[in-house]
Amino acid sequence: MNDAHTKSSTQGASWRRLLPARLDEEGLSQSVLYAMIASVLALIFLCLGTAFFNPTNLVSVLQQTPEFALLSLAMGLSMVSGGIDLSIIAVANLAGILAARLMTAEPVLAALGPEAAILLACLAALAVGIGAGLLNGIVIVRFGIPPLLTTLGSMMVFAGLGTGLTGGAGITGMPAAYVNVVSANVFGVIPASFCLVLVIFVAVSAFVNNSVFGKSLFLYGENKVAALFGGLRIDSTIIVSYTVCGALASLAGLVMLARFNSMKVGFGDAFQLEAILVAVLAGMDPDGGRGRLLNILPTVLLLQCVENAFTIASLSPFAKKMIWGALLLGFMALNFFFRRIVVRHLTALAVKRQQAPLGTTGIPLGG
Repeated sequence: MNDAHTKSSTQGASWRRLLPARLDEEGLSQSVLYAMIASVLALIFLCLGTAFFNPTNLVSVLQQTPEFALLSLAMGLSMVSGGIDLSIIAVANLAGILAARLMTAEPVLAALGPEAAILLACLAALAVGIGAGLLNGIVIVRFGIPPLLTTLGSMMVFAGLGTGLTGGAGITGMPAAYVNVVSANVFGVIPASFCLVLVIFVAVSAFVNNSVFGKSLFLYGENKVAALFGGLRIDSTIIVSYTVCGALASLAGLVMLARFNSMKVGFGDAFQLEAILVAVLAGMDPDGGRGRLLNILPTVLLLQCVENAFTIASLSPFAKKMIWGALLLGFMALNFFFRRIVVRHLTALAVKRQQAPLGTTGIPLGG
């Protein structure tokens, strides 16, 4: 009887020791996220069946995802440090507009040829994104202006530059070679642009999770005072993070340019709030220090599936906004509810360990 009781106590203690590692806040948010994804997809299947779950429609979902995913990744990366980047849409538009100008300019085409003009346009667009992100980072670090105000101001500047380059009109007629490359399919099924986005997500996530840069960024978002007193090179870390955000935004602009075969100021404005929604749903903490960037991609796919399902079901735009808001509120409420349970349990566990009698090694018996 005593042996059975001892074995049960040992197993219980072992399980309790594993509990804090398994029920960390990021893991909890991820569990809630994937449970929500499974529930929503099951609901879509029950309501729409094969009208949604067919190869043609699923490929269409993947084709509509890349630019939204890149913008959401940029937004999520800015949130890691406790900041935000409101300029990503304006940067994407400006980069796309400049690329469109260069690709369709007769003097450039005559001097370089279509292929070289496309390459020049893509490099110029990336340079715009990198320069815009670098500007944001320097202003935030050197002048101490909060990211919200910095990127709000730069958003207006970049939008004004885009309007000046186009006069408010759209630019159409991109070279077929550019549109065909970006719109191509791998193995005749998976969009090449989505494969590129997948590679970018894995690369950025791995770099942030395993580099000194990423650890510094998360630590700064978690505890700014500790990061500063820890001797970390915070200024350069913040500048690099916003520079990467700008580069991702410019890539999104290039993808939009190919998918729509045109570009004008205002393209993708709806992605602004949706990118923030995706980042929060994916578990990124607006206060910084928490979140897994790789979770952003399945969250983008979830919202794209929901939007596609809305279109199939002929729901009004007002219903879309209402349901997206309900998803966000539901996710945050579930996270808050489960976190309270976990914190309460871990607090009780810590109290029990402190009250447990100490063994000869100074370790609480049974803990």
